[in-house]
Parts: sequence; structure tokens; C-alpha cells
Amino acid sequence: MKKDTQPAKKSYFFGPGWNDLGKFIKRFWQFNQDDIKKKAEKIETGKGIMSFSGARALMSCISLILFGTIFFCLIAATVSTVLGVAFCFVYILILAIWLLDRINLISKGIFVACPNCKSKYLIPTYICPSCGEKHTKLTPGKYGVFFRTCNCGKKLPSHFLTKRGSLAAECPKCGVSLSGTATKPLCIPIIGGRSSGKTAYINAFSYEFIEKVAPRNGIEIKHYNEETERFYNHDISNDYMGGTTRMTKTEMDLKQASSKAFSFIIHHNKISPDRLVQIYDVAGESFVDNTENEEQLQYTYCQGIVFMLDPLSIPMVRNHLDDTISEIDRSSVGTLDVDLVLDSFLNKIRQITGQSSTAVFNMPIAIVISKGDIRTLDRFIGDEKISEYMTENNLDMDSFTVAEDELCRKFLMENGLASFVSNIDLKFKNNRYFKCSSIGHTREVGRYNPRGVLEPMEWIFQTADSGMKSIWHENKFGNIKRGDE
Repeated sequence: MKKDTQPAKKSYFFGPGWNDLGKFIKRFWQFNQDDIKKKAEKIETGKGIMSFSGARALMSCISLILFGTIFFCLIAATVSTVLGVAFCFVYILILAIWLLDRINLISKGIFVACPNCKSKYLIPTYICPSCGEKHTKLTPGKYGVFFRTCNCGKKLPSHFLTKRGSLAAECPKCGVSLSGTATKPLCIPIIGGRSSGKTAYINAFSYEFIEKVAPRNGIEIKHYNEETERFYNHDISNDYMGGTTRMTKTEMDLKQASSKAFSFIIHHNKISPDRLVQIYDVAGESFVDNTENEEQLQYTYCQGIVFMLDPLSIPMVRNHLDDTISEIDRSSVGTLDVDLVLDSFLNKIRQITGQSSTAVFNMPIAIVISKGDIRTLDRFIGDEKISEYMTENNLDMDSFTVAEDELCRKFLMENGLASFVSNIDLKFKNNRYFKCSSIGHTREVGRYNPRGVLEPMEWIFQTADSGMKSIWHENKFGNIKRGDE
């Protein structure tokens, strides 16, 4: 509870109460002085101190000065002590309530992740709905315990028990409007080179989860704000229905964020607090060249990573392409070296977190081989190939993702990416490989028919959040072995 002037009225116990105590002591002292003054005036107007009545008045005045002052000191000390103890008790109670609020935030993983500047806060700047004043420290303290009174007279909730998160808020650093400030964020950056399929993956996952997964699992979806609702209804839904995808543009306006977040809130009766899903997308050129307009702080607090890998960016795979692949698919091949993308990502994490080059990261990472609808890939990682592997190794149907992981790893290692697979194992102790087809066919020939887009995110959600696992468990992810395990 640091000292920080707020546009609010201080609690009685932090200023007004001590002022009242000071006024009481001052007035009581004045009463004592007035009595002494009256006795002194009687001596002056009497027969003099040599007379019996004068001597008696003098002794009375001296006694009043001596014992009156002692009595004043005793009363003042007693009142100050009693009020001081009472006030200290109140301070301890306020501290306990403040700690309860802070423990609730930390234990439940509640924080604010700004989708614009990527800064992380426990408490954002809250805005008074009456006058628009900004309150930067809306927590129990000297301005109130469960509520504080804004200078305009409006009572504002200042504790999670009084629904502080219902207020409008903004980022303390960049001032962008925030929503879901009482939720637990699930931040998932989607990374990869240019044309690796990041945007198509975000389109497919978002639509499939919101329109299909949520209804069949009793999940209620709330849009982050009106802007993200329009983006979903116009951009994502139109792309999904038309089988198209937007190329993530390189943001040239330095005032705008390079990494864009699509956000929505998950509500379910079994979990509390609600979850705020934030999926980050950044242009491949900006990502690899390290030319983003803002520091990518989301990597310091994200719950998982999806690494999109375009198989057509692998030279040995391109040599196997058959004539059935369309010109549209040929023209959308990622040109960036996969190892270069991974190196850029690792360097970025090290710069932001300050960790050494030997650091091993805890966040789960899903390596997703995109464009799985291309027939050339069937001979390596197709569903029939996975089924054959399961039969040969006596695996049950619940082990599909285990077989998929093994064959995807083998496919990459046999096609020139052994060092990539090795680096993933060295840097991320919790990694898993998937294949997917976000659109399900060649672009622009019909609505999306995605396959395998939900499993990578479901695995990350289940790994990072036990609450999400309790409400979304449509797939089983068996244990996988790495190296000498």
C-alpha cells in the first residue's frame, strides 16, 4: 500500500480521525487554560495574596496549573492510546483485507495482460463511471476498504468481493481500453515464418472453438470488446466461410502494435474466475527481423506457444511434391528457413527474459505442421500412416496423439530438420508435435473444413490450466518419451 495520491476521499482512519483527535486535545487544553486564567483574574481583582482569600485563590490557581496540567496529560495520553490502539487494529484489519485481495489475485492467476503494449499488471487503471477520473491503485487502503469514494461522490468497488473488475479500465502504460480485468488470462502466441499458416490457424481454431467446442461443452463465450466482436464477425467468419485468409501485414505505423491479439472470454460454472484467451499473431517478417514496434513481453507470461511449421518450406519435402498441388498452394510456400525462425524466437525470449543461452523454458510448445491436406504428406504423416504405426506398436485409440507426435518428429528429422527437433528438445522440456490443415483444401474453393486445429490448443490448455482441462477434455494426450527417457 504505497503512498499514491488518488482522486478520492481518504478514509476516516487515514487523516480525518487523527485531525479530530488533535482538535480534541487542543480544545481540552484550552479549557484548562481558561480555568487558570479565571483563577488568575480573581487574584488580581481580589484583596491581594496577603489576605486569606487571596492566598487561598493563589493556592487554588497553583494547584490548577499543576494538577490540571497533569490531569490534562493523563486524559490526553489515555484518549490518544485508546484511539491509537483502535486505529492500529483497523490498520491491521485493512492490511489483512488487502492481503486477502492480493492472495486471491496471485493464487487464481488473475492479472491484466495489455493486448497492445503487452505489459502485465495485477491492478490496471480503473475509471470512475460518473466523472471519468482515473484511479491507479484501486485496492483496500487509506481511501477505503471494500469501497472508495471518488472526489465526485461516486462509490467505487476496491476489492474482488465487491466486483472491482466490473469497472471500465485502461492500461497504465499505453492507455488502451481493457476488458476482463478480473479474469485469468491464457496467452498463446502463434509464431512462424511468412506464409506458414498462422492466420489461417487462428481463423480455424477461433471459429471451431467458439461455434462448436463451446456449445457442446457448456461454455459461454463473451467477446473482449466491440472491436474484437466486429473482427470475429467480419474478418474471421468471412475468411472461414469463403475459404480465404488475410496476410498479416507488417505494421508500419510505429504507434501501432505489431503483434495483434484476438481475445475472448470463457465462462463456465465449473471454473472461477473466467478465462481470458488471448491469441497473438505477428507478421513473419517482423518476427524474424526483430522489427516489432513494441517489446514482445507476452513471452514472459504466456501459458504456451504454437509454432507453425510450413512443410513446403523444407527443400527435401518440396522435391516430393506431386502434380496435384494447385498453383495457389505453390505460391503460398513459406520461404524462411525453419531453423532461422526458431533461432529468432529463442533470441527474442532470451532478450526479454534475460535468461542465458543454456536456459530451458517451462512453457509448453506445440509444433504444428501446417497444410496437412497436401497429399504428398500422406505418405509420411497421414492418418493411415498413423494408424499403421499404432497397429505395429500395439497402441490403443487413445494413443493417436502419441503416434502423431512420433511420426511428425520422424518426418522432420528425416527431411533435414534433425537440428530443429534437437533444439526444441534442448530448450523446451514440454513439447509436442501435431499436424493440421486449417483450411482443409486449397484456398478460395469453399468454406473451411479444418482438421487437427483444436488438438494443439487443447493440449496447451490442459497442460497449463487444470480448470480448462476439467471443462474441455475431448482428446487424450498420453505420455511421450524423449531421448533416453
